[in-house]
Amino acid sequence: MRIADLNLRITFQKMSVVTDKYGNHTNAYKDYFSCYATASGSGNEASEAGVTTPKETIDFTVRWCKVLDPVTSDGWRITAGNKTYNILYVNPMGNHRKCMKFHCERMRK
Repeated sequence: MRIADLNLRITFQKMSVVTDKYGNHTNAYKDYFSCYATASGSGNEASEAGVTTPKETIDFTVRWCKVLDPVTSDGWRITAGNKTYNILYVNPMGNHRKCMKFHCERMRK
């Protein structure tokens, strides 16, 4: 992996329970860690209930660090710029601890 390819700033967000001023508990995402990544994406279409919708998938590759070990596909997401991506799965790229790949799908608002 070349350092020059890590040109996109991304932020990992973790879902946590937040209490508002009335004592209500709600889920909210909080920033966990920010780093530079390489993005490689593709788009495809999916047909569901007779409606064809475009799906944008993207792979973020980052240098391995111990802080990212707890990141899984449950309760985590990635933001890049003003776009938000759900993590579908995490690929540790072997046991060499050099890089990690996060396969994501763009969230629709």
